[in-house]
Amino acid sequence: MTLINREDLSGLILAGGQSRRFNFRNKGLIEFKQKPMIAHVIERIAPHVGSLAISCNTNIAQYQALCDTYRASLGKTSTWGICLADSVNNTLKGPLAGIERYLKDIATPYCFVCSCDMPLIPSDIVTILTDTMLHSQQQACHIIDNQGLHQLAILVKTNAARAALMQLTEVNAVTTASQSGLSRHSIKQWLKQMSSLGIAYTGPAEKMTSINTPEQLAIMELAEC
Repeated sequence: MTLINREDLSGLILAGGQSRRFNFRNKGLIEFKQKPMIAHVIERIAPHVGSLAISCNTNIAQYQALCDTYRASLGKTSTWGICLADSVNNTLKGPLAGIERYLKDIATPYCFVCSCDMPLIPSDIVTILTDTMLHSQQQACHIIDNQGLHQLAILVKTNAARAALMQLTEVNAVTTASQSGLSRHSIKQWLKQMSSLGIAYTGPAEKMTSINTPEQLAIMELAEC
């Protein structure tokens, strides 16, 4: 069985949301345990991917400065740690717009995608997903919680992921702005376009928790994971 080498794997951290429940503050830059939330994610993901990027539509200079700091400390090349805004006139919305923008440019056969608001994401999450993909021969593998709900930690085969996004774009082009049409912009709909396997994460729930409110942030600060 051929292993997935780190250099064959690109990583994308999504930080382009509006954060309504956080009073429109940019979640990735909110401090968690003395440093920005996204810094924790970078430190946990960086050792497992050959390249890393952040999808962000605001505060781009701040995110880029953070990436520059990590690039220097890790001895990476200038292509590591880029920050990307969504493409203009993209018919896809939300996280898919950021994913589509990144997948346009990468040459690696695999891509790992996660959110900036999971600062305790397991350090071995990429390994869990790559091992599962190799054994299952799926086009995508994603984490689900103990209730079967999707979590934003996904590994995809790049070509299959691009094709699935193209299919969604074509559907969106002929779909009116109804509720059913809007739902086609979801990560769930994207995964449905591929052969995708959900993997139950059995570790502490805090590890896969997305922090969505100030109240939740205060609770998670006390977690000892």
